[in-house]
Amino acid sequence: MIRDAIDGKIDLIITKSVSRFARNTVDSLTTVRKLKEKGVEVYFEKENIYTLDSKGELLITIMSSLAQEESRSISENITWGKRKYFADGKVYLPYGRFLGYRKGADGLPEIVEDEAEIIRFIYRSYLEGKTTYTIAQELTNKGIPTPSKKLVKWAATTIESILKNEKYKEAALLQKEFTVDFLTKRTKKNEGEIPQYYI
Repeated sequence: MIRDAIDGKIDLIITKSVSRFARNTVDSLTTVRKLKEKGVEVYFEKENIYTLDSKGELLITIMSSLAQEESRSISENITWGKRKYFADGKVYLPYGRFLGYRKGADGLPEIVEDEAEIIRFIYRSYLEGKTTYTIAQELTNKGIPTPSKKLVKWAATTIESILKNEKYKEAALLQKEFTVDFLTKRTKKNEGEIPQYYI
């Protein structure tokens, strides 16, 4: 849409709020200035700001800074909550894709016996010397659904990830990755920058 506005196809952009327009103050101001140079106005409904108004840029700077700070604060609160959860020894399992378990009535993992049998088959086959590729082929040939429960074709990498997943050994390594920058949401493999918990 910004490209179309710069190309002269749009002369007014209406957006809900400053916080929905860009990730940070710099991006917001840069984009508004580019649009202003082309005679394109941006209207922010919530704040009632028009960018072609003489006070528009000042208000956008202030509101963008506040929105960015609010985003940072929310991100820090979420991060703190997750780290506290991990430090307390609590484990999150993606039950929808975690073969062999479901969330029990008490909130703890509960074994799904028919799926657990697939996990046992994978480990047994691997201990017998079968390759991950061979195991994947056998499961595919039997028509057994993958952990996503959508696909029927198993991949060797799926078998490998199951074999390497410490949760199948009733353990969990928490904080394998962490968010580096709240603005970009970029994650990084944890190489000792923050505490990890092995439960």
